[in-house]
Amino acid sequence: MALIESLPTRPLEASELTSLNRSDAFELVVSIESEEPARGLLFATASWVKGVAYDDRQGWTVVDTVELDEETARIDGLQACEEAVRSFHDDGNEE
Repeated sequence: MALIESLPTRPLEASELTSLNRSDAFELVVSIESEEPARGLLFATASWVKGVAYDDRQGWTVVDTVELDEETARIDGLQACEEAVRSFHDDGNEE
């Protein structure tokens, strides 16, 4: 997937998140953690939200995608994807 292939093969620093937010490809890119580097990210466009998680064995993985429409608001997609990323990490898929 192009999203995953565009990420470095390591967790992201804050400056890299800022760069992703300035790109035209996404409307929003946020880390779900407060500490750096970021191992759990949410990417949003006008039509979807994706939860992306990093672990040392697999690298970056899209763990959830929520399509946005009249029935699914962005906040709902962000919450669902954040939960999926946290669950991925809670299942032992990290350092």
